[in-house]
Amino acid sequence: MNKSNFNQTGGYPLKTERLQELQTSFEIFNAFGSLAGNLAIVSGCEIVGSTVKNGFLYIDGELLEFRESALAIDSTVVIFEEPVKRFFENDPLREVYTIRYTSFGTAEESWLWTDFKRPIETKSIPTDLISRLTLIEKKLAIFQSGGVVFPWFKPVGEIPEGFQEVADMKGRMIIGYDPTQTEFNLIGKNGGLKNKTLSISEMPSHDHTFSGSNSNSSGTSNHVITTGQADEGSGKFGMQPTGGGQAFSLLNPYRVAAYIEFIG
Repeated sequence: MNKSNFNQTGGYPLKTERLQELQTSFEIFNAFGSLAGNLAIVSGCEIVGSTVKNGFLYIDGELLEFRESALAIDSTVVIFEEPVKRFFENDPLREVYTIRYTSFGTAEESWLWTDFKRPIETKSIPTDLISRLTLIEKKLAIFQSGGVVFPWFKPVGEIPEGFQEVADMKGRMIIGYDPTQTEFNLIGKNGGLKNKTLSISEMPSHDHTFSGSNSNSSGTSNHVITTGQADEGSGKFGMQPTGGGQAFSLLNPYRVAAYIEFIG
C-alpha cells in the first residue's frame, strides 16, 4: 500500500493533499472484503437471543461497521451516515467527516439480512483441498452423456436438471460386456426376448409310450401302445394330442425404474 513519510526536517508540507493521501491508503482495506464476497459477514454479528451483536459487513465493495440491533424475521440492513462538523478559523462550523455504518432499518436501498452469509475461515480450509478436488474430478469423469446411466425411481417429470431419460434403455436391463460371447461382444448391442415359444427341437427328448392291457376275442393280452399306433381291439390311439403352444415369460422378478444420464 502507499506510504507517507512524516518524519522529516525542514518543515513538512501538511496540507489537505497529504490527508487525502491517507484516505486513499485506508481505502485499500475495502479490497479484503472481496475475499469473502459481497453481502458477507466479515466478523462479529453473532446472534444472541433476538439481537445481532456488533460486527463488520461487506456490501458492494465497502467494508462497513455493523451496530448492534434487534433482529426480526424481515429485517433489512441499511447504511447510515452521520456527519461530523468542526469549527474553522474563518467559518463557525463545517462538515469535515462522515461516519458510515450499517444496522437494521428501512431505506430506499436496503439488503435482506438473510442474504448475508458468513464465509468459512481460511484456516478451516483443508490444506490438501487441491488434491481432494483433483481426485473428485477424476471420479466424476465418468459422468458424461452416453457414459453412465442410473436407475431413477421417482416420476420422470421429476428428473433433476442436468440429467435426462435414456430413451433406448426403456424396457431393457444391462448385462456385462464379454468379447468372448457372441451375444455380449459389442457395447450397446441389443438382444433378448420377454417371452418364448418352444420348438420341437428345443423340447427335452421323450416319447409317449405306456404299458396297458387289452381284451379281444382271443382273450386278454398285455402290450405297449405308442402315440400314433392303433389299438387292435378298439382302434383307438394310445394318447391324444394336448397343449396350446403359447409363449411363456422369461422375465425374472423385477422393479421398474427410468434410466437417466448426466448431460451437464
